[in-house]
Amino acid sequence: MDGESKKPRRGIAARAFVATLPVLAGYISMGFAAGLLLSIQYATAWSVFWAPVTSGTFISGMLQFLLLDWIREMTPIMDVVVVTICLNVRYSLYGISLIERFKAAPLFTRLYLIGTVTDESYALQTQCPWPPGRASTRYCFLIAMFDHFYWLLGATSGALAGICAQGIFSRERVEACTRGIDFAMTALFIVILVDQVKSRENRAPAVIGLAVSSLVFCSIAAFAGFSAAKGGMLIPTMVLIVCSFLALRGRLDPERRKGGAA
Repeated sequence: MDGESKKPRRGIAARAFVATLPVLAGYISMGFAAGLLLSIQYATAWSVFWAPVTSGTFISGMLQFLLLDWIREMTPIMDVVVVTICLNVRYSLYGISLIERFKAAPLFTRLYLIGTVTDESYALQTQCPWPPGRASTRYCFLIAMFDHFYWLLGATSGALAGICAQGIFSRERVEACTRGIDFAMTALFIVILVDQVKSRENRAPAVIGLAVSSLVFCSIAAFAGFSAAKGGMLIPTMVLIVCSFLALRGRLDPERRKGGAA
């Protein structure tokens, strides 16, 4: 019996690992960039400690990149809270759709699945080949664990590489060679946006985002100047975009529009 029970478990683990291979490529490279920037910006061996700590406690890639600027600029805590909520509010919607699947899971498993949900993990978990039950929960848990490990490994490796590079070369040379890495996350979102605009019938979210961003930037620049607009447009833009999506969700959701037309 024990041997028979181990075979399905190994099969689930193997399928979960294979499913996360595309995530492995993305998380290792993006996490490496985040860890490298951390080590270069603070130029201390403690970067090798803080990289896995921050990656282990939260794996929101955007927040890990923003964290560097927040620390450097001593960003007020309320600004950090508002931006974090606006960026991650979608995860609460992910969780609602997975309640039924994880309802019978142990408490620790549910807490871990909640704390490690990402866009990529959610996409793989919703495609789980097993119906809700023990096998499904184990598969989704392994998906989350593998993805979590990939990001943690990437960030730690990046921090370690940055410290080693600064031990061999001057800090100025390392900074010059790595200039532009902080654009990695922005480039990723640009690629996602372009793909969405090209492949989806509903391009309204992209148009709304562009319109709101332009409106907020021009309004702040007109009253307070270009510098104020550049540094202060993020929070009002995020809040207005979220409110716009909530107000227009009936028109933006293709399924709802089909239902209304029917």
